[in-house]
Amino acid sequence: MHKITGSLKCAIMSKLIEHIATYYRKTSGQDMSVKALNKGQLGKLPLIITSTYGCYESEIMGIPVILLEVRHDDYTPKQLQKHQMIVMGLTHCHVVYAIGKAVSYHITRMIDYAVNFIIPDKLMYIPTLLINLREIKDTRKIDDEVIPGIAQCILLYHMQCSSLNGRTTKELAEKFDVSYSSMNRALRWLNIKGLIELEGIKEKTLKMIANGKALWEKALPLMQSPVERKLYTNGQFADKLLAGESALETYTMLATPEFPCIAVSKEWVAEQPKDMLNKSYGECMIEVWRYDPMSLAKSNVVDPLSLYLSLLSNEDERVRIEMKQLISKVKWLKD
Repeated sequence: MHKITGSLKCAIMSKLIEHIATYYRKTSGQDMSVKALNKGQLGKLPLIITSTYGCYESEIMGIPVILLEVRHDDYTPKQLQKHQMIVMGLTHCHVVYAIGKAVSYHITRMIDYAVNFIIPDKLMYIPTLLINLREIKDTRKIDDEVIPGIAQCILLYHMQCSSLNGRTTKELAEKFDVSYSSMNRALRWLNIKGLIELEGIKEKTLKMIANGKALWEKALPLMQSPVERKLYTNGQFADKLLAGESALETYTMLATPEFPCIAVSKEWVAEQPKDMLNKSYGECMIEVWRYDPMSLAKSNVVDPLSLYLSLLSNEDERVRIEMKQLISKVKWLKD
């Protein structure tokens, strides 16, 4: 059973806190003990905080948090972000808002602002703890999934382009042009798999468990081809990256293939006229990648590690031989 201790100032507050404790137990499988915020921490908070919110302390996934109960409906996501940073800065503790209800556009904005919040029976979103318990109810679900495309891209970038150690979730999302939630999920996956560590209290930062070839050897069994699907066209795209055997030919001694192959992102495909692309035939093969191939490329050819992964299912003996040469020539990055 969950526990509610300390003084609750009104019945409405009591019901919301109880509701959140019940929701947390059902969602995570763990009990939640909540009590009034201790005087030491409460004394650090300015009047704007103590007069606006009900202040409590609890634990989420074994980590101490301060629960701020939102008492009124006239809050703004930007205000919540500002107050969250104030309380975290003064107490050095994770801050989570307890919210009875919220309209959809407020929820979207709170996620955009990386606000920690719980709305019972709807969503538990705590990015500073890398938790989204509407989407993922336990780590077993993540553990069974294949590697997210952007997670693989992060690893390959760190191996051969530039170090990502010390970057925050927000910085990584901006760098790779993906949503905060997508990057958050990718980092959770990598953390669960033991490929990265997440450091810090206020805001988590990335730390790879290895660099270069050592990271490659540890991550390789979990990686997959970046190619999501293949299309064909008769068009010419000189500005696109060479992929497949066309790319392998530039890295090794493989003969030039009869038909060229290029790699593109899913976003690029969505912008093209439907009659330009074909699922079955054409003079140029188009590989649609799970992540943007441009984010790893240093020239007009896809990066060698992604290329290697894209060719793993190729049974042509000529290709298999050159793939070994491809890996032997990789310039591994040392952090």
